[in-house]
Amino acid sequence: MAARSLVRHKLYSFINVVGLSVALACAILILLFVRDQLSYDDWIPDSQSLYRLQVTWYEPGGRLLATALSPFPVLNAMKAEIPGVEAVTHVVPEQMTVTVGDHQFLQTVTVVDPNFFQVIRLPLVSGDPKTVLAEPESIVLSQSMARKYFGRSDPVGEFLQVSGVAPFSCKSNDPSCFSATHILRVSGVLRDLPHNTQLIANFVMPNTSKADELTPAEKEGTWQGTLGNISYLRLAPGTHPAKVLAELRPILDRSVKTGSSLTGSQLEHYSLTPFRGVHLTSGKFGEMKPTGNRTTVYGFALIALLIVLVACCNFMNLATARATLRAREVGLRKVVGARRRDLAVQFLIEAVGTTLLSLAIALSLVEILLPFYDRFLDEPIGLHYLSKGLLLGGTIVGAVLAGLLSGAYPAMVLSGFRPVSTLKANGAGHGGSGLLRSALVVGQFVVSIGLGIAATVIFRQIHFARTLDLGFDRYDMVVISSISNIPSDARVRLARVLRAGPGIIGTALSNVVPFNTGWAFDEPVRAEGEIGSTTAHVVVISPQFPALYGMRLLTGRLLSADRGQDVQSDLNGKNVLINAAAARRFGFTAAEAVGKSVDLGTSHLRIVGVLNNAMKEGLRNAVWPVVYLVDTDDCILLSVRVRSDRLPEALAFIDRTWRSFAPAAAMQRYFMSDAFNDLFTSDERQGTMFVVFVTIAILIACLGLFGLVVFTAERRTKEVGIRKVSGARTADIVRLMLWRISVPVLVANLIAWPLAYLYLHRWLEGYAYRISLSPLYFLAAGAGALLIAWATVYANTLRLARASPIHALRYE
Repeated sequence: MAARSLVRHKLYSFINVVGLSVALACAILILLFVRDQLSYDDWIPDSQSLYRLQVTWYEPGGRLLATALSPFPVLNAMKAEIPGVEAVTHVVPEQMTVTVGDHQFLQTVTVVDPNFFQVIRLPLVSGDPKTVLAEPESIVLSQSMARKYFGRSDPVGEFLQVSGVAPFSCKSNDPSCFSATHILRVSGVLRDLPHNTQLIANFVMPNTSKADELTPAEKEGTWQGTLGNISYLRLAPGTHPAKVLAELRPILDRSVKTGSSLTGSQLEHYSLTPFRGVHLTSGKFGEMKPTGNRTTVYGFALIALLIVLVACCNFMNLATARATLRAREVGLRKVVGARRRDLAVQFLIEAVGTTLLSLAIALSLVEILLPFYDRFLDEPIGLHYLSKGLLLGGTIVGAVLAGLLSGAYPAMVLSGFRPVSTLKANGAGHGGSGLLRSALVVGQFVVSIGLGIAATVIFRQIHFARTLDLGFDRYDMVVISSISNIPSDARVRLARVLRAGPGIIGTALSNVVPFNTGWAFDEPVRAEGEIGSTTAHVVVISPQFPALYGMRLLTGRLLSADRGQDVQSDLNGKNVLINAAAARRFGFTAAEAVGKSVDLGTSHLRIVGVLNNAMKEGLRNAVWPVVYLVDTDDCILLSVRVRSDRLPEALAFIDRTWRSFAPAAAMQRYFMSDAFNDLFTSDERQGTMFVVFVTIAILIACLGLFGLVVFTAERRTKEVGIRKVSGARTADIVRLMLWRISVPVLVANLIAWPLAYLYLHRWLEGYAYRISLSPLYFLAAGAGALLIAWATVYANTLRLARASPIHALRYE
């Protein structure tokens, strides 16, 4: 009977099956993404008791610097002094040149404590977790790296050469320190880690090796400001993280020398993040890999639920609306002895059968779309029926529940018909609750309008961010980030040689560049005559830096290599530049700041010029006060502006020149425009997903609306005929029908607008520079929904309104 009902009412069956199939396919794709995000690191054995220690710095001026890092000595003190801390391990990703024979590559080498594989139990193919890193000059390779460097032969016992970033203790007068290479023996092979992990572990080296850039003295250094390592600890069963943090505070108060009225625990706020929850914490400075966002993940899960609900609303609407078509069937069944419960079960089985048919089609759609979906997300998300049986079982259960939800109210309506009334001439008047159908239509358009507003605002914000004047020129800029492999005087020579190369406009050295500000020094700076200090970024540059980046000089002059006080090594009396934000924070206008002095520690600096505010950290963070001073010894980045029409020639010259300066070290370079684009990858992906799902939700809603309008028009044919005989024109009837569909859409706008505003207002707060929530976005989405609804019903309504009254009055 269920199959007969599907075949008999082809249009309504098509609408229900297509709507549910597309909705379930979308829900499955979204749930695959959600499952992938929630699965990060849950495959690592015994990781429930693992935590990451991280610090947030409270800086003068009230600025908070949230990091994923912690000073090296803190973890050791916790292991020694806090009961319940079973084991600890330090992790430091370092860029090193790895050489085997003639093959030379720049790789991320993860430098860890020798007990790393005992604390974080990653799967080793060969090697004992207790001893694999016991030898100082050893290294563990992943399977893919072992094949890359040693082919299919067993790499254990083989040797490779590494040369890393120069230690901080390296001096410019000791060039051998920079060119030092180390031979490491392969002691084990690690199974390739899946993508859903926070760890990078293609090369794992113990921090007892001489190749480690941190010296033993630096590892045991100060408790404040020694960043650069990620700290993991394992807690004993029953140990609460809050108790561990409470016992850490007196250790901080005793060990951290603040130099102010703040205690150590007030200056440094530590937190413990569960190991499996690290990926979905908000991204902090020092993350090993890009993180996800829990709000986004759960938001898309909600979208999947809403899309399925829209399709269920269609099913429920059409089933109750065409109840009159089955009124006589119900009456006859009751006359021959069917109970209401029997009829309700039959109609529920029909609904579940429809959803299971839709699920089969949805799974086929998912199989077809999955390769494109993987490329879009840039992650290998697969649908494995056997190995991921829980997901498949959950999907089937969800489809059954969707069928029961869709068919529950129609089953109650249909099974409740009275035989006497339904066996009359046409069984009219049994169409279920018109109020419920209107409410369902309103709900569908609330979802569609809300998602439409969100998609519009997200793309407007991304467009705003991409076109905003950042205060510098990011185009045609190549950044060489591996110059710390050579001495500081060689860095200056490299910049000078490259400056004279073909297709190269200019070069400049610095310790930070836009979108890579990790090495800026945050220091308290006090204006002349002021008591309180302001935290400012201290950026060291070569004199060419402002001009190379096209930064605008507001007043004063730029720094010059020909002026002694601009480039002197002694900070006291040194000339510096500041940005407009620093001038304002010091209490000066741009013109007033020139000639004033500021104190950096015990040194007096003299301001000779004020630059415009450059948004070097992107749009999520407000521009911070910056002090620019010349000190090429601390510059670790080289910026090279190239001519776009001679780009291949310029890049080839850069590569040749680098090999002549550092033949043992691989060069790492990137385009700044690519770094800028990376800032928006996540938001653009989120916006694209929003647009796709908005379109699908609207199409499903319109599909159901079309079916409802077709059915309603059929049932009101006689009414239209009487209206035309009474003098109504075609335009009058069309206007009447359009108004009736406009009412639920207008009501949906009143509900969707405040909900969308609350969500988007919070989302935009993540940007320091953002668009305003203009009423036009809300009006455009509402008007678009209304036009789509009109377009859906117009053609059928026009056909009905133009029909001859004679045919209409002979209907039935």
